[in-house]
Amino acid sequence: MEKKKKIFKNNLTRKYRLTIHNENKLENVFGFYVSPLWVIVSLFCSFLLVAGVVFLILAFTPVAEYLPGYVSDRTREQLVNYALTIDSLKGEVDKQGRYISNVKAIFEGRIESTMDTTADGDTLPAYNTQYAIDATPIEQEFAREFEEQERYNLISHASNVSTLQGISFHRPTRGMLIRGFNPKEGHYGVDIAETPGESVSAIWDGTVIMSDYTANDGYTIVIQHNEELVSVYRNCNRLLKSVGDKITAGESIATLSSGQEAQTTKTKPYLHLELWHRGESLDPNIYIAF
Repeated sequence: MEKKKKIFKNNLTRKYRLTIHNENKLENVFGFYVSPLWVIVSLFCSFLLVAGVVFLILAFTPVAEYLPGYVSDRTREQLVNYALTIDSLKGEVDKQGRYISNVKAIFEGRIESTMDTTADGDTLPAYNTQYAIDATPIEQEFAREFEEQERYNLISHASNVSTLQGISFHRPTRGMLIRGFNPKEGHYGVDIAETPGESVSAIWDGTVIMSDYTANDGYTIVIQHNEELVSVYRNCNRLLKSVGDKITAGESIATLSSGQEAQTTKTKPYLHLELWHRGESLDPNIYIAF
């Protein structure tokens, strides 16, 4: 065993002469002695040197960003910022969705509106039947008896609506009525013939709770007033107010057609006005002098 180790050591340290020979002059130009151990150590040192240079280039130059699969600190920070932005946008979209659901529920009479409605969706209670608690048999029986007793009681509703009779509502436009209120045919408002270029005025003080374009009714704006009254203005040409804006009676909130629509369509342009009180539609012709 000792003999083999000695032979291996001798072979590893045995020197060999490397020369550069000039064939034209038949002489050795350059030469030096090397051993297998020297070759191994030289290759190892060369590998360490190359690895160190590559590390310095990747660490202190932007070359690493062009390598596939490498993510720099700046890119990672941008990804985190994008993720936070997307999460906040998703929260805003969810908030707007809850807000629209609440407004729809108010129009359908499923929940009562609040007196101070703003653009923030959290100002209205979230209407979600997923977590609704079923009423007990005693509560169901009490509700049935109460509804039976109040079926023909019109005093409560009349007293609430009567408060609107003393209010002087502003006329939304100067046009004439071309179609009246007829809830049996699904027409929950009145149609007013519009003058080209005329603006739409708010009938009373309030807060805008919707201002957007709808596929069925065009540009629509909805205002929440006191006394739990909501006014809806449909078929507008351009909206002048945004959600959350405070409106005074007679203030311009939208514009009507410019007159070109009447030349390109067979139907005459008109403004559709609706009044809703506690989820019930009211005849605007009763409260507004057209």
